[in-house]
Amino acid sequence: MQHFSISYYDGKLSVSHDATLTLMSDHWLIHYVDELEELQSVKWKLENITTDQNFTTLLIFRYGDFPQQTIECKDEVLLPALNEKYPAKVFLEKKLTHIFRKNNAILVSMVLFLLALLAVAYLYIMPFVAEKIASNIPESVEKRLGDSIYDGMIAGYTVDDSLTRAVNDFAKSINFKTAYPITVTVVKENEVNAFALPGGHIVVFDQILLKMKSKEELAALLGHEVAHVHYRHSLKSMFRTLAGYLFISLLLNDINGIAAVLADNSNMLVNLTYSRELEADADKKAMTVIQSNGISLKGFVDLFQLLKNNADAAGQYEILSSHPLTDERITYAKAMAREQTGIRDQSELQRKWVSIGIK
Repeated sequence: MQHFSISYYDGKLSVSHDATLTLMSDHWLIHYVDELEELQSVKWKLENITTDQNFTTLLIFRYGDFPQQTIECKDEVLLPALNEKYPAKVFLEKKLTHIFRKNNAILVSMVLFLLALLAVAYLYIMPFVAEKIASNIPESVEKRLGDSIYDGMIAGYTVDDSLTRAVNDFAKSINFKTAYPITVTVVKENEVNAFALPGGHIVVFDQILLKMKSKEELAALLGHEVAHVHYRHSLKSMFRTLAGYLFISLLLNDINGIAAVLADNSNMLVNLTYSRELEADADKKAMTVIQSNGISLKGFVDLFQLLKNNADAAGQYEILSSHPLTDERITYAKAMAREQTGIRDQSELQRKWVSIGIK
């Protein structure tokens, strides 16, 4: 017969009694001396004993209805003794475990709820917060960020210095109505693409220039990319994209993954995908700017048609993946071009277009 030293609460008083617990075959027997120094004996039936949820080495058992009697025991030998004497008894389970086993739907519901919260955070909260952070970054910080990305990116390309000078000279003839210092770099690449970096850098692949037939097309392309810069579309999209990767990396505790994401910023910008809303917004803003310069908006129609025709012929063009071209955008450009008034003489812009040397 085994005996254990315990603290016993009778459920009536908040004070405990030093007591002795004896494990019987079908019940527990508790002996203690009360306030009148009389020996008391209490019997606990096994089926009415429950364990209390706790995360310490202190064993807590309760008995009966409210107000419940309670036993506390610090003896580490008690638990193995209980397991040996009552191997088939379920009262040794913790309440939380018992609840889950009794109703697995609770556990499943909690897991699904947690997964739903994570999905909402990933799809909506993180991108929203990331975009808000991007919107509040000072322009000076944005420009330094853009310069840093540009310096790391441009080393992987061959810059066409002649075309770069000519296109920058061309761009100076257009008032883009932005405070950002716009700088265009033309690189030699066998893809039809152009993209804007935060802070004012625009990178144009020479293949898209070789496909153009007029100054209006180049003005449209530059106007569109400047709109992305001016309204921080590149910065916001970059932060939204990074937010997802960083969120997953943090969940997986992948520190190396976080570092890799940050290191690959420049590569991400090449194929940065804007939403259709941002593309349509850039179109509208760019058309407003180009129209205010007295340049024909037919350049947008021709540029979009050029991209669509070449995509159909070649099967894929990178600019169409990073700048999704929809029929709605083409239709909008045609409507704006038909309604345009105030087109002015562009002989100076034409001269600079000719100096670019596109055949």
